[in-house]
Amino acid sequence: MMSLGCTGCPDLDLCGGQTIAGAGFNCLDHCCGKRDTCQIVCPNAEVFVDRLREVEGLDLATPQAAPLAPPTCPVYLPMFFHGSGVSGRLAVPAVAIPLYRFFDRTADCRFNCAEDASRFYHVESGTALFLSGVAQDHEVERWWMLEARGRIKAIRNLRRLGVAMVTTPNFSLMVDRPRWDDMHSMTRIAQVFHELISEGQPAALHVNGRTRHDFVRWADYIVAHPEVTHIAYEFTTGAKSSLRMLQHAAWLIELAGAVGRRLGLVVRGGAQIVGLLSRYYELSYIDSSPFEKAQHREIAMIDPEGQRRWLKRPTSVGEPVDSLLYENIRVSERWFQALVPMLKLAA
Repeated sequence: MMSLGCTGCPDLDLCGGQTIAGAGFNCLDHCCGKRDTCQIVCPNAEVFVDRLREVEGLDLATPQAAPLAPPTCPVYLPMFFHGSGVSGRLAVPAVAIPLYRFFDRTADCRFNCAEDASRFYHVESGTALFLSGVAQDHEVERWWMLEARGRIKAIRNLRRLGVAMVTTPNFSLMVDRPRWDDMHSMTRIAQVFHELISEGQPAALHVNGRTRHDFVRWADYIVAHPEVTHIAYEFTTGAKSSLRMLQHAAWLIELAGAVGRRLGLVVRGGAQIVGLLSRYYELSYIDSSPFEKAQHREIAMIDPEGQRRWLKRPTSVGEPVDSLLYENIRVSERWFQALVPMLKLAA
């Protein structure tokens, strides 16, 4: 049941109330009490009003933007973090790259053109670039620190490069903070999505949430904004455990039903439930394992049970990992396709 201390909260409609196992009066149980120095979005912190002003309130209201033609998203997207250890240029139709590799502190682009980016990441010219906003908090916050003018400048640079899609930064929702901090993060996600789409950059809305009510709010937002053609989610942190993964998958399925139109879903992690989610979404899976394992000189194989395994494959000193990386991508794509129903009989 909802915690007793939530009943008189003025922001109950936005939050939905706290429902936890165990004792707890309300989410202010997580207040640190350091009014002068706390930077969390908490009504007891001195910065609270300033943090609300920077997002102009905690609702998810943004103006409607003109819908964009949705990009063609591959079912499987290998993720590259850098070009170290690779000598040639790999022939892959599309690749995922962290968003935060594409701009500096002044919002200038680190690449002059798409060819520069392709050369740096050792993929062939014309490879579609999908930028993932999922990262650790210190990287994610770099996007918000650009402020509105800097973000628009960075987005225009991404458009100039012809980036196929950006998944919005996954500003964190924490279980051990007052709920206003969660709602502040959700509002920032909505605002960044609007900025991307308004500038003509195709984007996937990262529907970060940690309660059922959060996903209800996201469903309402998507219904009101037909420009949302894709959403994004990650199962590598808070939703990583098997029980939480199933719970978040159930909320995503409810969202799909509430929206009433089929969306694309760009996923990081959660291989165990991609088959389930693919019944409700056009699913694209970002996989960093082929790259990371190649860097550690491991090669992919599929065992008799259909599970992906990794074997040590040492290389000579100075030998590039091109063949390892290419084989890891090839095997991993085959492994992933077996997890997702490829034939839609109703089509």
